[in-house]
Amino acid sequence: MHVRAFTFFATMLLLSALPAHAQQDESAPARRPLPGEAGTQCIDAENIISYHTVSDDLIRFELRDKDVMARLRKTCPQLHYHGYISYQPVNGQLCARFDDVVNRSGMPCRIESFTELPHTPGDETSDAGEGRP
Repeated sequence: MHVRAFTFFATMLLLSALPAHAQQDESAPARRPLPGEAGTQCIDAENIISYHTVSDDLIRFELRDKDVMARLRKTCPQLHYHGYISYQPVNGQLCARFDDVVNRSGMPCRIESFTELPHTPGDETSDAGEGRP
């Protein structure tokens, strides 16, 4: 019993000694953006035609009216090798800094940002890295 109490108090003491910014992720936004809210980086999931894993931290989404490059926060192991992702849109959208793509092994990888690219329909290659939602 004394060991449990000591461990609990020691853990609390260590956590209280950490700076406030080390206890929470400052890069995480306070709330999820509303659909259509200005200043957000979201894409409508229903407009996704296909995707192509460019590397372990880049995914190119072909949308109906434009192409978008999604940059992941960190390298997502074996993403490019398997060429497969899954995602779960919230309110019909995928939003940078809020949503994850999941690689074949089940590891979630956070989307950091979206960059709009020139739309080139039918320009995708047919290698194993291309998928359809």
